[in-house]
Amino acid sequence: MSHRRYGTRSDRGSATPLALSLLVGAMGLVVGLGLAAQAFLAHARADGTADLAALAAADAARGLAPGTPCEVAEELVTRDGADLVDCLANTSLGTVVVEVEVDLPPPLTVVRATGVAGPPG
Repeated sequence: MSHRRYGTRSDRGSATPLALSLLVGAMGLVVGLGLAAQAFLAHARADGTADLAALAAADAARGLAPGTPCEVAEELVTRDGADLVDCLANTSLGTVVVEVEVDLPPPLTVVRATGVAGPPG
C-alpha cells in the first residue's frame, strides 16, 4: 500500500534555478574583473607612454635630441599605439606637457594620461 501525502510538494529539481543563478553571477563577476584588469593595464600603459613621450620631447626642447618636441612626442606615442591629444612645449625653459589617450575595448571608452618633463633641478 502506497502512502501518499496530499498537500506536500516535491523539492525535486529545485536546485537547478539556484545553480543557474550562481553560475550567471560567477560569470558576471569574471567579466567585470576582466574589464577592470583591462582598464588598469590600459591606464598603466597610458601613464608610461605619456611620461616617456614627455621625457623625449623635453630632450628635444633642450636641444639634447634632434627634432621638434611635439613631433618627437607624437612619433613615440604613435609607435606605442596610443593617440597624442595635446602637447605643449616651452623651448626656452625646456619643459613639455604631453596628454595621451589609449582606447579601451567596449563597453569601456578611453583612458587619458598626462606626462610632464623638464630639466632637472
